[in-house]
Amino acid sequence: MQNPDAGYIIGAYPCAPSFHQKNEHEEATFWRQLADTPHIRGIEQPCLENLHPYGDAWLLKHTPADWQIVVTAVMETMRRRAGNGGFGLASADEAQRRACVAYYRHLHSKINDINEAQANKIIALELQAAPQAGNASVADARDAFSRSINEIASWDWSCELVLEHCDAMTQTAPRKGFLPLDAVLDCIADLNVSLCINWARSAIEGRSADLPLAHVHTAQAAGKFSALMFSGTSENGPYGDWQDLHAPFAPFCPESLLTAERARELFNAAPPAALLFSGIKLLEINANADVDHRIAILRDGITALINATQ
Repeated sequence: MQNPDAGYIIGAYPCAPSFHQKNEHEEATFWRQLADTPHIRGIEQPCLENLHPYGDAWLLKHTPADWQIVVTAVMETMRRRAGNGGFGLASADEAQRRACVAYYRHLHSKINDINEAQANKIIALELQAAPQAGNASVADARDAFSRSINEIASWDWSCELVLEHCDAMTQTAPRKGFLPLDAVLDCIADLNVSLCINWARSAIEGRSADLPLAHVHTAQAAGKFSALMFSGTSENGPYGDWQDLHAPFAPFCPESLLTAERARELFNAAPPAALLFSGIKLLEINANADVDHRIAILRDGITALINATQ
């Protein structure tokens, strides 16, 4: 499993003007500036109905043709859970579990259509094991997720399937509260599904900057580790108290617990060349920020990753 180049996957969408419902001119300027940024292999992009608020064709037109895409289901999963907490692949609410599987059918069709038109454009889909809100039974969630992931993994995919671990339902006051890591690894043990660790989501789970590295080791021991994404979290300031708000690296964001040195710890255990992909997902917290500041967050994050691998 070798990364074909030294570039990173950039979760740019939380910094994009469209994330704050800004106009199309600002959005086009943002993507043009990002396209001029070195060390980018491609982007992590959510898919609701489409891969971008202005549509798939708009995104593909405004990004370099050689960029690859990692699709994430997390944004649509959380959007639907805001209206119905039963929605999710690990939900014990059978109707909502089936609704979530149907959403993944939509992703399957879209990804395969795009890859048929341009081979290997989408290299991976990040899935999330979301349980039924209010049901604290890990056994119920594990059983539901096992049924979902076995069905989804049986489809003919043109990309890799990567389970993104989020903070576990077993923790006090969880932010996402999804399936615990050991249960996830148990469910995917015999499937062609691997695991992505997001630095912040593991740190949030343990309220500790040490847990991400422990999670990497656990996934490696299970033979399932394939990807690494870096978002930050904080204990105070504009990005909140252990919130899942994709804080930039420190010192760009002074309160952030994510540093280049902490990224280096994970890269020492899992070098980028050995991974399917690695990269950043960072948020511009100020809805009125200009395009230059939005791009500066991402360029600082790329610089931090480069420093972390030297």
